[in-house]
Amino acid sequence: MEQFITGAPFVPTKNAAAEAMIRLAGITKGDMVYDLGSGDGKLLLLAAKKGARAIGYEINPLLVLLSNLRGARTRWKNFWNADIHDADVIFIYLLPWKMERLASKLKTECKKGTVIVSNSFIFPGWKIIRQDVAHHVYVFRV
Repeated sequence: MEQFITGAPFVPTKNAAAEAMIRLAGITKGDMVYDLGSGDGKLLLLAAKKGARAIGYEINPLLVLLSNLRGARTRWKNFWNADIHDADVIFIYLLPWKMERLASKLKTECKKGTVIVSNSFIFPGWKIIRQDVAHHVYVFRV
């Protein structure tokens, strides 16, 4: 039940949206990619296929198990406490009322230029640098 208090319930990213997120992220070989609330690990697996070092943080232990069984590198941890300072790309699919708090974490902890790819929701006051309107994918830069 912690996910309903600290984050969002698991809603799988549709394949088309996941592909749009990967495409818009501009991942290159060796990039450090984090998925905050990584669910079933779909984005981690797609990022790894691009040559990224991809790590997910997930608070639902069953999803961590599923994700790891699928071959993704997922840690059972609340991402609010995760160290993301070395991120090149971060994927998120979070609830709108958590976006402002996450924006603060990203500005404080990420290096300048880190790419943030959001499924469905935007950061208030942040400039969208790329988007896929049809799949509700938005890209920002720290």
